[in-house]
Amino acid sequence: MSDLAVIDAMRDELVEGGQTKLAAPFLALGLRPPVVRWNPAPDDLPTEQLPFLLRHWQALRERHGSVRPEHIDPFELRPALGYILLLDILDDGADYRYRLYGSEVARIAGFDMTGKRTSDIVTGSLASNFYIATYRAMLLRPEPLYTWHEMPMEITINNWDRIVLPLRDSDGRIVRIITCNVPGLPVPVPPR
Repeated sequence: MSDLAVIDAMRDELVEGGQTKLAAPFLALGLRPPVVRWNPAPDDLPTEQLPFLLRHWQALRERHGSVRPEHIDPFELRPALGYILLLDILDDGADYRYRLYGSEVARIAGFDMTGKRTSDIVTGSLASNFYIATYRAMLLRPEPLYTWHEMPMEITINNWDRIVLPLRDSDGRIVRIITCNVPGLPVPVPPR
């Protein structure tokens, strides 16, 4: 199956809330399946950065109806800033470019993806396929998305907790995605 077919199958299943096709590439490498939750409550998220970003995004959405890129003020994101990724949508969602790749994420991962495409991520196709699938699912289901996933042991950090959030233009189209990636706990935090 091509990467595009894998990504589309993962995306479709994510939108529907399923896990089988999403889990298969991870299980094939002996990894645990990812944990995915749409619309998590801030108190259900691990680490301090994820609930902070989700609460901040929710407050902006309540104030403005939808969160636009110009509503994001980096100074207001200081508690999570080193873990923030800001992505531009390329080719109608076929790929994404990291406008900002958090300094802490870059330091911990051992590489900086600022200015690079998600399809070029240096940790391989499992990571890029999973990330692209989650971002493409966000285009179809523009709701907060929490994920926890493992990566093979040869990667510096082998698991990550993430919150993925849509940013819209004045016409309501998703034009950017903001996410917070934090090195994960060995086992995902169960929902409350």
